[in-house]
Amino acid sequence: MFGIYQFFCHPNLRGVPGLKPLKFTSKGRISDWNIPREYGGTLALEIEKLSEFAREEVGSGRFSDDVQIKGVQLKIWAQINTKKGSTEKCLGFVILCTAPKERKNWSCKCSATLRIVPQKSGTEDLTGQIDHHSFNNKSNSWGFPYFITFAKLMDSSKGFYDKNEDKVTLAIDFTVEKEKGTKRKLATE
Repeated sequence: MFGIYQFFCHPNLRGVPGLKPLKFTSKGRISDWNIPREYGGTLALEIEKLSEFAREEVGSGRFSDDVQIKGVQLKIWAQINTKKGSTEKCLGFVILCTAPKERKNWSCKCSATLRIVPQKSGTEDLTGQIDHHSFNNKSNSWGFPYFITFAKLMDSSKGFYDKNEDKVTLAIDFTVEKEKGTKRKLATE
């Protein structure tokens, strides 16, 4: 996980000898007493054994660890879908935003860039953009149900998949803005 964090947050420090690793986890609980109205971060999901995942049933999925910000939980949801009238499987790539069940009338606005992180140097991220989407208890996920076909994703010439590693890394850079029903209190586990 450190490698992913360092790669995206400290690109100029790659390969510096003697650099002490920073600890990064997406299982964080962030107090929102002292954070600004908008808060941003990065979530990552590494899907290992991608070839096995691609053979699973439509509707199967994987979730990243969650991060709790301003009383809501954010996580990545990767799912297997097919377009209507097709049997070709696609990777669905979605940001999921939820709140505790007792908070029925919550909402928050979120902007995000969803990325497939290349496994081959010199390859650009494959991205999708979400601008100012409002999440609430009735609409808690947003993204791309057909982000890329598994055939294209697993084509090693594209640079997103390394057959030897058999994995793919998904990342979401996000900004959350407080709206209603999200209390300013310390978020606890």
